[in-house]
Amino acid sequence: MQCALAISDLHLRIAEKAILRGVSLSIPAGQIHVLMGRNGSGKSSLLHAIVGQNSISSGVVTLDGESLLGLPPEVIARKGLFLAFQVPVSLPGVTITQLLRSALQARLEKGKLFDHMRFHDDLEAAMKLMGMDSSWASRHVNDGFSGGERKRCEMLQALVLNPKYVLFDEIDSGLDVDAMVIMVEAIRLLQQRGVGALIVTHHSRWLETLNPNGIHFLVDGIIHRSGGMNLAHAIEADGFQAVQ
Repeated sequence: MQCALAISDLHLRIAEKAILRGVSLSIPAGQIHVLMGRNGSGKSSLLHAIVGQNSISSGVVTLDGESLLGLPPEVIARKGLFLAFQVPVSLPGVTITQLLRSALQARLEKGKLFDHMRFHDDLEAAMKLMGMDSSWASRHVNDGFSGGERKRCEMLQALVLNPKYVLFDEIDSGLDVDAMVIMVEAIRLLQQRGVGALIVTHHSRWLETLNPNGIHFLVDGIIHRSGGMNLAHAIEADGFQAVQ
């Protein structure tokens, strides 16, 4: 069976307020899908629900046909999902190397030894792609980082951890033009590995080079419209009102 992340009729309430009201979406392996919508439409809430950080009221989320409902976030992460936060938190005292090594070791099957040489090779290659020098390996996670550096650090983690699916919450936020070129290259590399992606963004111009498989417009917790780059262009030109 082909790997797929599937969301069916997902409902979410937070403090008695309906946030998601029947979201359905399927992302086959290696496909890139984009989620757009006004602030407060439920985009970030959907990502957090998928990885178990929001308690789902009803509906189904499956990975490779296996339900993820009720599983704690750390178990969902080990099964192959990675969430890059909109506002990544700082972890003073924890280096990037320590974080990634611990995450990879947590995935190991019982009795399997950690491959330190491969880990360091993968980390070095990912840092090179992201335009980071070797000092990044010993920096404390996001401690004293600028907004753009935090986003690059999130992408670095995705490259090294190599999950089945990445959920990017505004990974383009705070990045200059050069940094966006690097970010697109990284997403393309993940796609070449067969990694699927769901990307939340407010901007469509950088999506041209990604050529996503689908763009979805979320309104008040419901996917109102889906399409291709034509949908993103309409939003960019005339705002969200043009596609409602």
